[in-house]
Amino acid sequence: MPDIPAALLSSGGPVGVLLFVVALVLTGRLVPRTVHEDRVRDKDEQITHLRATLAVRDEQVRVRDEQVQKLLPNTDLTVQLLQGLAREAGRHDLET
Repeated sequence: MPDIPAALLSSGGPVGVLLFVVALVLTGRLVPRTVHEDRVRDKDEQITHLRATLAVRDEQVRVRDEQVQKLLPNTDLTVQLLQGLAREAGRHDLET
């Protein structure tokens, strides 16, 4: 493709320039301003949506962390209780 625009420009005059611009448009290297602005707007909306999603996810993670911190101190007691019950039931395979 790099050889084609050079050939179009060297073929001369306004026709070569016009063909060069048409080649750029057809290959997607040159887009109208409105199309560019639409794409930028779409990306901005996507970024805004993703930021909102991340904010919700961060809040969910914070709540889960609080729940884990509340439940964590009770785990040692629960393990000891279950091991004691296993010993009383004669199941020594559950002890660590």
